Parts: sequence; C-alpha cells; structure tokens
Amino acid sequence: MIKLFQRDIVVQAVLVIVVLLLLWGRALLAPVPMAAGDHPAVLYGLLCRWLQAAPRLAVVLAMLLVLAEGFMLNLLLANVNLVSQNSLLPTLLYIVAMSAGATTLTPVVLVNGIAIIGLHQLMLRGTLLTIPAEKICGATLMIGIASLFFQPAAILMLGYLLIASSYRLYNWKDWMLMLLGFAAPYALLLLVLYMTDGLAPWWSDTLASLQAILPPAGQTGLPATMASILLAVVMAWALIAVLSRISERPVVWQKNATTVILFTVGGIGMMLFCPLLPLPMPFLAIPFAFVTHRLFFAAAEHPASFGRRRKKHIWIFDLLLIAIIIAALLC
Repeated sequence: MIKLFQRDIVVQAVLVIVVLLLLWGRALLAPVPMAAGDHPAVLYGLLCRWLQAAPRLAVVLAMLLVLAEGFMLNLLLANVNLVSQNSLLPTLLYIVAMSAGATTLTPVVLVNGIAIIGLHQLMLRGTLLTIPAEKICGATLMIGIASLFFQPAAILMLGYLLIASSYRLYNWKDWMLMLLGFAAPYALLLLVLYMTDGLAPWWSDTLASLQAILPPAGQTGLPATMASILLAVVMAWALIAVLSRISERPVVWQKNATTVILFTVGGIGMMLFCPLLPLPMPFLAIPFAFVTHRLFFAAAEHPASFGRRRKKHIWIFDLLLIAIIIAALLC
C-alpha cells in the first residue's frame, strides 16, 4: 500500500475516499445525535441545537470536514516540504486518526480544522527563521476561536508558547499580539452575553467544565483497548523516529517540523478532559499524520535502503498501515 501512495494521485484519492466511507459507515447507518458533552462551548452549543434533529446530516458534515481538513493539512505540509509532494498518505493518516471512535460531528473535528489554519500561520517559508507580527496574532486568534467550540482547546496555547520560544518571540510586542489575538473572540462573546443576560451562566458553566479534568477512564472492550494501545505505540514510535533524525535536515525544515510536533502538547492536554479509553486519537491527528508519514517514508528516502532490505521495510509498513486502519475501526 505504501507504494500506491507514491504513484497516481487519482488512485490515492480513491483509496482515501474508500477508507473514509469504511471508517464512517457504521455512523452513517446508525447516526447518533449530537450532544454538548461535559465541556459546553457557545459555538458548539449552537451547532447542537441546529443539527440535533438531523443526526445523519451531522455525520455527513463531519465526514466532509474531516476529508477537507486532511487535504488542507496535506497541502500545507507539502508546500513547506515536510511531506512528499505527490502523496496523499498524510490525508489518509489524518482521516484514520480523526475517525477512530468517531460517531458524529464532535468539537474536536471543528477544533482541528481551526488548528490547521493556525498552523498555516506558524509555518516558515523561505529563509526567515521567525514569523511576522500579524501571523502571531492570527495564530492565537485561531486558538481563541477553537476554544469557543471546545473550552479545553485553550490548552493549545501551551504548545504555542513552546513554538514562540523556538522562534525567539520574546519581545513585549509579541506577547501583546499573542494575548490580543486570543482575547479578541472572547471580547465579542462577552459583549453578546452581557447584552443577553447570559454572562453569569456562561461563567459558571466554564468554571465547572474546566474543573472536570481527568474524568473516569471510560468503559471499553478488549479489542478497543488493544487498538488504542497499537495507535499509541505507533504514535510514540513515529515521534521518536522523526525526532532522532531531525538534526539531519535544514534549519527551516527543523523548525517547521518542530512546530507540527508541538501540537502534541496541546493534544495531550485536551485528552485529559476526556475518557482515555478508547484512546481519543483525534486530539493527536495533526502530529500523527505528519510523524507517521515520515516513519513510513523513511526507508524509501534513506540511501542504504535498497534491495531486499527495502522490500522488507515496505512490507512491514504495509502491514502496519492496514493494522492502523483496523485499529481505528475497533476504537
């Protein structure tokens, strides 16, 4: 299968659509109504009201968003040379991670779409080793908007602070732009809530939801547990593999790769507000798509990988890719 993602782009697109339908088929046949959950946010609450009576429409919308986000991420990573220019494997891996345990349009689907837009602001292009002021504000603005769909998404700011450190954004103006970007959507929200007498209930709900950290682990069967372990192991393996060889790349590549990887920090932080079984892989979908793609393509890019050794690696990764898709089905 890995070889297929180095060839005809049309065949790759068909495979991506087939896997998407396979992973979401159960949800399409027996759609589950949307629910606000334990961490209500204003914008997601509005979506719930509009789509709760049409659960199948919510599933279709979720599928289309996941597909579009996968293509957006793939295009972004390819444009900065982090992944292969002619491969849709990152799209497939993103879809697999986002579809693990998916049943309907959840907040993380919307959060990740907004996070990809924020990631676009943080990517370096050319030889400049930092980002301009307007992109600092734009990146944190996206985090602020994402937290209006899922309040724990504010934890993405931790990953941003690490990225800012990597880009040496220590100036007080950089900090002010960061805070202004994050606060802008909340300023508008607070004004609307104040005018509609909804400020006090919103504040109490926000405090209650943010205190609900580390909920029960969740109840799941042995297959889903084993599938979660496999996905976690693959994520850890790919992450270590990329980090161990990142110094071999140009500085701009290193910084862009580090930026994508640091989204893992925010993803793990958001996972702490959800049951950990089955593993909520959608929170790690962005870094998972990147590092796993690099893991699968490392053997093909390494000059020592040829002949029988290369064929052996490709077979191993073919089986691993199939196992990942099956694990997403079992979650």
